[in-house]
Amino acid sequence: MNVDLEPTDDSSSPFRDCPHCGDPVLFAVLTGPDTGTVEPCGCSLPPDPFEDSSGE
Repeated sequence: MNVDLEPTDDSSSPFRDCPHCGDPVLFAVLTGPDTGTVEPCGCSLPPDPFEDSSGE
């Protein structure tokens, strides 16, 4: 656990990184057909980054 809130190099996080700021994304809110927000960072992103890219 990182108690000093500094970024870590821990690649074992189960969460994807925000493509804008790099913070872990816990969930995404699609606010329209062309808009969305990722939380908890609050970055606004188009829906394309939310698409599942796991290849399944």
